[in-house]
Amino acid sequence: MLKNLAMLAMFSVLAGCASHNVQVYSQIDNANKTITVPAGAGGLKGKLKQALANDGWKMVVYGGPSVTEGEVGAKTKLEQYDTFNSRYQLTVSSEQFDLCIKGLSPDIIYDVSIIDTKSGAEVLTVNGKGCEPDAVKAFMKALHGKMTG
Repeated sequence: MLKNLAMLAMFSVLAGCASHNVQVYSQIDNANKTITVPAGAGGLKGKLKQALANDGWKMVVYGGPSVTEGEVGAKTKLEQYDTFNSRYQLTVSSEQFDLCIKGLSPDIIYDVSIIDTKSGAEVLTVNGKGCEPDAVKAFMKALHGKMTG
């Protein structure tokens, strides 16, 4: 009995509580599925990039040149901004804190955003804590306009 209770307690600790916070602010323009992504293929970033590729997204790593423009004169006013070769930009941060018992994948804390480079507005965010494959599923559901819990 004590052994079974210890096993149950250990499983509960390893399983943890998964949670996803999804905010969808506007819809993706499916006619322009181009996105600037961070370089590299490790961890959640690599899994998200693979999911985007499988979903038909064209990815670029280079965002375009920085531009400085304005007028020089009595009241000089210069503005600097970045340009993009894509409609959207992906930002990803994640940190592994454990190992998920389900599928032996990383248990992570993560924050993912898609930004519309045309308007500068954030289109969607997905953040939370849980197994890495579940984070990718939550992101893809949000990308397709489906709310997840």
